Amino acid sequence: MQNDSEQILQSEVDRAKGEIRQLKETVTALRDELEQSHIGEDERTEAKWAAVSNEIRQLKETVNALRDELEKQRISEEERIQQAVSDANDQIIQLRHTASALRDEMEKGRRDHDTMLQDEANQHHNDAQDLQNTIIALRQELEKSNVPSTPSK
Repeated sequence: MQNDSEQILQSEVDRAKGEIRQLKETVTALRDELEQSHIGEDERTEAKWAAVSNEIRQLKETVNALRDELEKQRISEEERIQQAVSDANDQIIQLRHTASALRDEMEKGRRDHDTMLQDEANQHHNDAQDLQNTIIALRQELEKSNVPSTPSK
């Protein structure tokens, strides 16, 4: 019986050793699987972070490009406004010069007209004076010729 019990004991020990070995193998397999899972998860996390970082970088580049374009448009708009203001100021200056030249020309025309009117008035006055002098001279001549001559005795 001892032999049988030793054999049973040995068989139980062998079975227990086999079970322990299987459990160790299972633990090792599960540990490897868990480690692979962690590695896969780390790789996925790292890939996600890389994708997110790449997207952030692209968004920053897009923001910077849009900011640059907006700044260029603002500068272009300011230049167009400054050019329009400059053109308007040039036009105002030209119009002021034109108005001044027209005013000067109008004043000269008015002075010339006033001078002409004065000259005509003077000429009319002179003509009237000449006519009056002619009338006086003709009257005197007429009076001389109308004076009865005294008959000679």
